[in-house]
Amino acid sequence: MTVRFPGLNLQNYLKKEVGAVATVRTKSRGQLVDHDMQIKIGSRFEGVATSVYITQRTRAEETGTMVGKGHAMVVVRPGTLQETMKVLEACLNAEVAILPQGAKTGITGGSVPRPCDRPMVVISTQRLQKILPIGDEAKQVLCFAGAGIFSVQETLKPLNRDSHSVLGSIFLNPSVAAGVAFGSGGTQIHKGPAFTNRALYCRVDANGQLKLVNTLGLNAHEDVVAFLDNAQALSSKDMDAKCTRAASWPKYPQHLTKLDGQVSRYNADLTGEDCNRSEGKVFILATIHDTFPMPQESKMVWVSCKDFATANHIKQKVALASPNCLPKQFEYMGREQFDCVDQGGRGIIKLIEMVGMSNLGTLWNFKLKFESLPLPFVNIIADKLLWYLNSAIPESLPKPLMEQGRKFDHHLIMEMTEFGNGELKQLDERLQRQLALNPGDISCYVCQDAFEKSRVMLFRFAVQPSIQTITVGKGRQGLIIDYAMPKNFDRILEMPKDCDIEMRCLCSHFGCNVFHESLMLSNDVDVKEVKKRIKQVIDEAGGKLPAEHGHGTEYEAPCSTQERWKRIDPTNSMNPGVGHSSSLKGYL
Repeated sequence: MTVRFPGLNLQNYLKKEVGAVATVRTKSRGQLVDHDMQIKIGSRFEGVATSVYITQRTRAEETGTMVGKGHAMVVVRPGTLQETMKVLEACLNAEVAILPQGAKTGITGGSVPRPCDRPMVVISTQRLQKILPIGDEAKQVLCFAGAGIFSVQETLKPLNRDSHSVLGSIFLNPSVAAGVAFGSGGTQIHKGPAFTNRALYCRVDANGQLKLVNTLGLNAHEDVVAFLDNAQALSSKDMDAKCTRAASWPKYPQHLTKLDGQVSRYNADLTGEDCNRSEGKVFILATIHDTFPMPQESKMVWVSCKDFATANHIKQKVALASPNCLPKQFEYMGREQFDCVDQGGRGIIKLIEMVGMSNLGTLWNFKLKFESLPLPFVNIIADKLLWYLNSAIPESLPKPLMEQGRKFDHHLIMEMTEFGNGELKQLDERLQRQLALNPGDISCYVCQDAFEKSRVMLFRFAVQPSIQTITVGKGRQGLIIDYAMPKNFDRILEMPKDCDIEMRCLCSHFGCNVFHESLMLSNDVDVKEVKKRIKQVIDEAGGKLPAEHGHGTEYEAPCSTQERWKRIDPTNSMNPGVGHSSSLKGYL
């Protein structure tokens, strides 16, 4: 059955207008949803806040990294900004729901199709990967929506600049635009979360018309979209020198080191241009970000403490003592999290070592496609295999560090860096003073070379894949949550009782007081109820949940956030249903 929308056949339009360079995919070629069927189904549920899948067998299936599985009428992958805008116009004319999608590395389901009162079209940004450092000094970089953060990092290295964002999932090359849209945080505390007020994005107005918003700060161009599509480089002459819009979070170090009752960052923060934390309610085309100088020297240490109070004291006296002298990274890992990575993460660490960081994203996408096949147990085979092979793979950390990790219950990973003002020496002196004051309560391991540094960071990055491997391996339920606690909160949050938590793996972007809980739960408990109870405990302690992974389909966004989304997408054409908002057209 071929669909014909009034005055427009969406599939033929896409093939004719952008088919030369954009790929269109449906589960059964040529089969979409008939427009008359859309009207019939829409009227059947008119006025009811319940949405349904429509003709599931004819549509493309999409699977999220951790959660989410749904069907889209069609998945489109445009290759230029101009093609992207044409596809957006076609979708609006066809009155379908639009779902922007990056690399699908999110863990809250925000870019996975879900039930809706209209057919849903996924527009992937994975072919929009242009990266343009600005000027000879490259103090800023312009990125197309689909550019990966690992790719940005590699592009800037020869220019002696560091990228704006480094995440635990960097080996999967998450897209730059998704980081902005979902408020991703990161491990490097002096940079702040993914944030910029300099962007090119599309929004849908109250009349259902596509509007282009340009706050990039480029010198005037008659057609900025065509200009960027054709640009091979950007010089300082291309930039408006009068533009003062921020391209990173303003004065984040000063904000971070003020240890008050405010949280450092969270997903419902309304600060900045509408593209920030928009969660797919606008379509980001390109963004400009500040870059950072590469350190002249670095020293990575693994500090183990007898209790959390000691670890928190080191954070205050060493890491956050001055906004002008912060470590590059300051991470926390609890003992059960350490054991979890050792028991379930050796495989992913070995795989990265074998194939390289740049190639792992392709393998991960293959895993997601494989797990979406309509076969029994296909979604657990890979993790079952990793679970059974784990003990046959050598330990991931140097032997002295593994022994230290098993001796203590609280661990800090700190990278101290030198930028020419004695920062490394200052940080090291602060640390040595704390070690001298607590000789039996603290143990410090100094990474000897680049290989040991990389092993430590891979061990940290394997946190989320390892809990999934363990829960699948043991046949248990899993729950992953992230939350920000007030900057002066100095203890481990107490979990609600009677939740049947069999394993609590806690790690943190400790400098920012953002925590990640990876929980293995008994199969007898209701995971949604457990999450609801944990959220209540976090709220009562002054925390914010979620902190950096977006609301997606896992969390209900607060009223202020939902009102903002309604303002920037009044017809609910973009990513309907995100943050437990209405999935109905016009939010009816």
